[in-house]
Amino acid sequence: MSLEAKMTTRVVAILFSIWLLGMLHPPAASAEVEVFFAPEGEMKNAILAEIDSSRETIDVAVHEIASLELAQALAKAKQRGAKVRVITDGKQARLKSSRITYLVTQGVLVKVLKGKEKGVMNHRFAIFDGKKVVTGSFNWSEESEKLNYENMVVLNDKEAVVSFQDEFDRLWREKRIIK
Repeated sequence: MSLEAKMTTRVVAILFSIWLLGMLHPPAASAEVEVFFAPEGEMKNAILAEIDSSRETIDVAVHEIASLELAQALAKAKQRGAKVRVITDGKQARLKSSRITYLVTQGVLVKVLKGKEKGVMNHRFAIFDGKKVVTGSFNWSEESEKLNYENMVVLNDKEAVVSFQDEFDRLWREKRIIK
């Protein structure tokens, strides 16, 4: 066998070995991440897209919901058969700008929390169909997107989703439901 043929055989064997190792031990799937900043960062539209595409469950733990458009999208998701649960801050839920009463009248399950002593329920995350998490400083209000400096991250990462779902479920077990 010529030197050239031996080298070709060796290169093919190395490439085959690399391919085979990749098949046996594929690299870990990387998480998909989208990042948004406000003002004018399209955060509300990103959340609306996640709500609209969710078919099974939407779990929301946010300090406040003052956006009528986001509240209406959650109610619409419930009407099409998605299980929608919301946890929010008790003080914020009583404000005139809050859309919590609207959600309750639409049949959305809502619970209110307050922190220890004078603390607040200050989470800002939502889980969509157990597959994606939206989190960041963004309050679900018009002012947050148009006037404030805010951030939001959309994560499509199984471990992150599980962690946020565990926290949501822990909080859901703690407090009362609004009827």
